Amino acid sequence: MIHTTHHLKARRRTYDLYVTDFYVPAPGETPGSSRPARFASVVVSALAQRIIGAELAAGDVLPTEAALCDEFGFSRTVIREAVKTLEERGLVRVEQGRGTTVQPRAVWNMLDPLVIRTALEHDDDLSLLDSLVTVRRVLEREMTMAAAPRLGDEDFTRLDDCIDSMKGAFDDYPRFREADQEFHRIVMTASGNEVGLTIVRTIHRHTGATSPMIAKAGASRELLEQTVADHRKIFVALASRDAERAGALIAEHIQGAWAERKRVALLDTKSSFV
Repeated sequence: MIHTTHHLKARRRTYDLYVTDFYVPAPGETPGSSRPARFASVVVSALAQRIIGAELAAGDVLPTEAALCDEFGFSRTVIREAVKTLEERGLVRVEQGRGTTVQPRAVWNMLDPLVIRTALEHDDDLSLLDSLVTVRRVLEREMTMAAAPRLGDEDFTRLDDCIDSMKGAFDDYPRFREADQEFHRIVMTASGNEVGLTIVRTIHRHTGATSPMIAKAGASRELLEQTVADHRKIFVALASRDAERAGALIAEHIQGAWAERKRVALLDTKSSFV
């Protein structure tokens, strides 16, 4: 990872520059040519926080190019690259004569890594997580049904190993979660639905970095034991090639596990204010 520090003395602000997960150098790109994109990532992150965090509302106009150059201490090239990135993610719209306006939440690309990660940071009522779990439940049900007749002997061996790993990791939640996610990956991959796999993987990746309260709720011994039991039932249904039952079981598991995590998390939130 590349670290640089840029000091804007007039405002006494410091920006730590780094390559974020939404910056990918083009093939053959030289270090010098990648610098504007790295700098732009700083501007993108800062403005995305303001937009998604509701500091800037839909319809608001971003400061002018010159004002952003002054605030961040970067060139017009960097600012234009940043605005272009925000527009590609649906956060703003550039209109000739009107400037750059903030777009309503309905048009944001909620599966973009930057957008989903930032939105989850502001998901105080867990409504975004609710939506993500709903999408995951519907997709995984259909994909599990598609996978049932396609899973081979090697797949079943790996699925069985995942369950054994989960049973041996009740006191090690990160290891438990890794085995849990691997079980789902094997089934989803066997479905042959590449688009669905990409969406589910994105949801898994970003909902894995949720608040400590959610993690705490998910790591309770009782819930982990229930998770193992759920996966064993799913395994048996898949091994019996009962696609309908396997799909129903995985959807029930996803919804039930989330409902319990959410219940405990919201309970902890309320008690913290007592």
